[in-house]
Amino acid sequence: MIKRLFLWVISVICFSAHTSAQSLATQFNTISANNDMMGGSLVVFCKNGIIENLSIGKSDFSRNINTTTDTKYRIASVSKTITAIAIMQLVEQNLLDLDVDISSILGYSVQNPNHPAVPITTRMLLSHTSTIIDGSTYSSFLAATVNSNPIPNLSEILTPSGAYYTTGQFNITLPGSYFNYSNINYVILGTIVEKASNLRFDVYCKQNISDPLGIDASFNVNDLTDIDELAVLYRKISSVWTPQADDYLGIQPVFNNLSGYIPGTNGGRFGPQGGFRCSGQDLAKIFLVLMNNGSFNSVTLLSGTSCNAMFANEWTYNGSNGNNYFGLFRSWGLGIHRITSTPGNDIALPGSNSMLGHTGEAYGLVSDAYFDTIRKVGFVFINNGVGVGYQTNSNSIFYTVEQEVFDAIENHGNIINCLQSVGLNEINEQLPTVYPNPVTDFLYISENFSKEECNIRIFSLDGKLIKSTVTNKGVTKIDIQELRSGMYILELNNSALKFVKE
Repeated sequence: MIKRLFLWVISVICFSAHTSAQSLATQFNTISANNDMMGGSLVVFCKNGIIENLSIGKSDFSRNINTTTDTKYRIASVSKTITAIAIMQLVEQNLLDLDVDISSILGYSVQNPNHPAVPITTRMLLSHTSTIIDGSTYSSFLAATVNSNPIPNLSEILTPSGAYYTTGQFNITLPGSYFNYSNINYVILGTIVEKASNLRFDVYCKQNISDPLGIDASFNVNDLTDIDELAVLYRKISSVWTPQADDYLGIQPVFNNLSGYIPGTNGGRFGPQGGFRCSGQDLAKIFLVLMNNGSFNSVTLLSGTSCNAMFANEWTYNGSNGNNYFGLFRSWGLGIHRITSTPGNDIALPGSNSMLGHTGEAYGLVSDAYFDTIRKVGFVFINNGVGVGYQTNSNSIFYTVEQEVFDAIENHGNIINCLQSVGLNEINEQLPTVYPNPVTDFLYISENFSKEECNIRIFSLDGKLIKSTVTNKGVTKIDIQELRSGMYILELNNSALKFVKE
């Protein structure tokens, strides 16, 4: 009887998931229309792979090219996570140490002039606690890095004798103690990748990240197999869609300053802070690797130990130990933005208590790639411009268009598949039961199960995590007074049971 009841519940869930999957595309179309979105991609994935892959609008307005699932975007700061993966690979190969002074890696002294005796480390760069910030000369240095021939050495902005050096390039705080999000941290990291690998940054990442995964993605636009698949990035200026970046008109660009470039002099030329071109579906594959502790589809990029190090807390906002960017950045790992789901601040998926990933914004584009290690659900959202501008509200520091997409995933996405992919067992008479059922205030676990510590998770029928707790040995009572009336799935140490709250 219990087994038949469980199968009926699953059939209800699958029907609900099917209709939700249909309506996510509808919701994405509505969000696009309401925000005058030029084009965009939305990918939802579970632990086992992609479950939704949507595209909308135009990737190139002037040439009337539609966005497809193969459309590539310059994904802005989500690129930083790719750079962090490269760093961690080199750590695994014993070619880098996260905690040594970067001066010993770069070959010249890099010091905060306010704290010259305190080493600045690769770990600090990854977590934005190095005290090196985007000072007044950063933009001109970056422009010279991209356009000048020869490319200026990175030392020109980091050492007192450099043409772009200024003491304003450093916070007055102690290195390692204060968070300040900074693009130049990742310009330095790109150069460190080159120093450790003896390869150009773009070449290293293609050979060690893109190629193993079989994805058409690179920090060098010339590596893309079809330039027509690259989205132009737009802003709507005085009611006119105006290209801001990657408007190549179907012609591969020619870069005149790469001839004779020496790896390790200035990896910023390849945009380690924001220049990765990638489709939404291929970016999801990279984040699936991270969600699955370094491996996906028989491809391993990192060890589980490295993934755990990236996800672990390196900095959490305490009210005075960093610039939290109006509540967006409240916790950070190594190249990983740690979502804390603080109301009014950094909420991504409404049903997730925490998420890991990165956000990006540049040249009219906004990008997001996050996953929940508990619910085993993740998503990638990228757009190449919105005509209404990026509006905000008090619900979250993410833009309103992002919030609308996040809510659509939560309420209309097929994320029940993520719950199923975790591997819930069929219920039978040998597994534990809960009672009473229906229930009003408290559930009790059957006696034969209450002798062990038990991980408890309660899900709604659409796969939303409602409650998570751990009962100690001998504790059988679960407080569900706050739940609304309805049907729920209760997971006990990977076994699933259905109950009704009256």
